[in-house]
Amino acid sequence: MKQILVGVDGSKESRAALATAVDLAAARKSLVRLACVVAPFDAFSPDAIAFPEQLEAHREAARAIVDELAQQFGKQGVPIETQVIDGLAAEKLATLAQQPEVELVVVGHRGRSAVSRILIGSVADRLVQICPKPVLVVR
Repeated sequence: MKQILVGVDGSKESRAALATAVDLAAARKSLVRLACVVAPFDAFSPDAIAFPEQLEAHREAARAIVDELAQQFGKQGVPIETQVIDGLAAEKLATLAQQPEVELVVVGHRGRSAVSRILIGSVADRLVQICPKPVLVVR
C-alpha cells in the first residue's frame, strides 16, 4: 500500500481512525496522509458563509490539529504528511483519494442517531457513497 489517506478533525473518532491507519501503514510500510478539511461556512449556521478572518482562524486550528496528530503518531516510525484544505469534507477527501498513490481512505464515525444523520448528514456515510477508493470507517 503506497498511501493511506486519513480524514481528521481532532475528535476522538478521528484519532481512533488515525491509530488504525498508522497500524496498517506500519505493517505495510506505507505513508499516512492526514487531511483536515475546513468548511467554508460557519459550523453553527450552515447557511452563513464564514468571514475571511473566521476561515483563517479555522485553518489555523486545523493546522494545529494535524501538526499535533502528526507529532503524536509519527513517533511510531510511520511517515506522516499533513494538509489542510478548504471545502466540504466528504467531497474533498473523495477528490484527494482519486490520486493514484492513495489506496485506502480511513475516517472515524461519530455515533449519531439515524435522525441526526438524516438531518445533519455524516461525512463517513457520504464518503462511502462517493469515494473512488476503499473506505475504512472506524468506530
